[in-house]
Amino acid sequence: MKNNAFKGKNTRMVPVRLMVGYTVLAVISGLSGFAFISTVNKVISMSISTDISRQLNFYLAIFIGATIIFFITRRWLSAGIIYLSQNIYWGIRRDVINLVLKAPYRKLQEYKGEVYSTLTADVANVTNASFMVITFFSAIILIISCLIYMAFLSLILFGISCCVIVAGIALYLLRSRKSNEQFKVVRELERNFINGFNTILGGAKEISVNPKKGTDIYEGYLSDIMDRGEKTNTKAFLKYLNSELISEMLFYSLITFILIYSGNIFHIPLGTIVNFVFVLLYLMGPIVSVMTIMPAMNRATVSLKKMSELRTALRSSTEGYDTEMAGTEKYHGFRSLEIKDYSFSFGEEKFSVGPVNMNINRNEIVFIHGGNGAGKTTFINTILKLYDIEDGKVYVDGQQVPQDEMDCLKSMFSPVFSDFFLFDNFYGIKDVNLEKAARYIRIFELDEKVLIRNGRFSTIDLSTGQRKRLALINALLENRPIIVLDEWAADQDPHFRRKFYKEILPMISREEDKTIIAITHDDRYFHLGDKLMKMEYGQLIEINKTQLDNV
Repeated sequence: MKNNAFKGKNTRMVPVRLMVGYTVLAVISGLSGFAFISTVNKVISMSISTDISRQLNFYLAIFIGATIIFFITRRWLSAGIIYLSQNIYWGIRRDVINLVLKAPYRKLQEYKGEVYSTLTADVANVTNASFMVITFFSAIILIISCLIYMAFLSLILFGISCCVIVAGIALYLLRSRKSNEQFKVVRELERNFINGFNTILGGAKEISVNPKKGTDIYEGYLSDIMDRGEKTNTKAFLKYLNSELISEMLFYSLITFILIYSGNIFHIPLGTIVNFVFVLLYLMGPIVSVMTIMPAMNRATVSLKKMSELRTALRSSTEGYDTEMAGTEKYHGFRSLEIKDYSFSFGEEKFSVGPVNMNINRNEIVFIHGGNGAGKTTFINTILKLYDIEDGKVYVDGQQVPQDEMDCLKSMFSPVFSDFFLFDNFYGIKDVNLEKAARYIRIFELDEKVLIRNGRFSTIDLSTGQRKRLALINALLENRPIIVLDEWAADQDPHFRRKFYKEILPMISREEDKTIIAITHDDRYFHLGDKLMKMEYGQLIEINKTQLDNV
């Protein structure tokens, strides 16, 4: 699948050599920490048994060397992990956004909440976990080194310690299973929370007028989600905390046993016991670090799984969809466009539109009217390829459009939807004709409120009707042959509505060489169209203009 828009924008992958380098640095950092503690142990042992004053400079050099190596490797490793974490953070966002831009409209609507959750909570979880990788792997290296050193000091005490450590780890892992399940529950609650919050943002005007709506959303929906999320998260973290404390108690019990009983039972020298206990005490820090990091790593694992599922779903939805083909101007010079036997259905009750037949010629003004729920907007969405048709053919200038070129048709249309979104910049329009844009602004009576500055509208903080005018100006500047309008004039005042039908539409059609398909209920202006069509129960019927009095 080709897509020039995304060339050079793919998620950056961390080179293998960098990962190997980070691993080596982690090993060196852990070993330098171990060298420090083993040297301390050696100095303590020698201080108890002999005079080491002659070797103080030697051990001082070792201490300084181990400290410098630890500092340098930790600094390089930390910088590398910062690079890696930012690569992950922005790389995932870049990847998801690219997939979103290529995903079909209906699939995107289905996964909207999941996309928000991925770009916020999931990315944060993975990034936070990546920061902890430094501590985690350094701790693992230190633990392994300490265990080897403990085996060197005393195999008997090493065996006892391993049994206790394994028992603690097993207990920790068993108890953490339920915590992991609870993290999954919280992740689903997070998605529902995002959906509810978006409802508040999307319905802000309605909530402002009727605050009870907001109260119902909060108390009847969001409050329960937040309470469950708080309780579930708290339980999960408490389970980890309890497991950590139990493991620490086992550790303290082990140290107590070794100090009080091991000398008498196993006849181990006091110096060896002191060294062993000292290493155990030092080992406790890395073990606690690993246990503390585990919840974050598990949350990151849940998030990675969710992100993988989202990516798979979005990628599968883009199969067969060619954004490069959709941007071609192959059919922009059309003279006639015929839609034949278009049909579409969705929902449990299988609401259907079609089969629909429509024939329009260049520069025609086509009005479509019909009752609410008749299927007008759904039909428009099918010809704009927002919905995939189940059946139907398209003919341009009498020639059938091949199936593999159907996406080309999308580039013929510039729509202004009833629930339009107004961009403050001329995105997707190369070489904007600023002179023409200024002319449109005058024609649409916005010249006292809006200017073109730095290649964009000076403001979009306008009334809904005025914003719709800017949206239509933007559509005209895209320079596509067919303008599609869904109830465009509904938010215009009577003066401008009259001007729109009597002056602007003819100007767009004749002077700007555009074809217009407009969904409208303004029956007093139906006679100004070249064709009038009625959508009723999913069927599109052309009405003879001589029958307008009956309409």
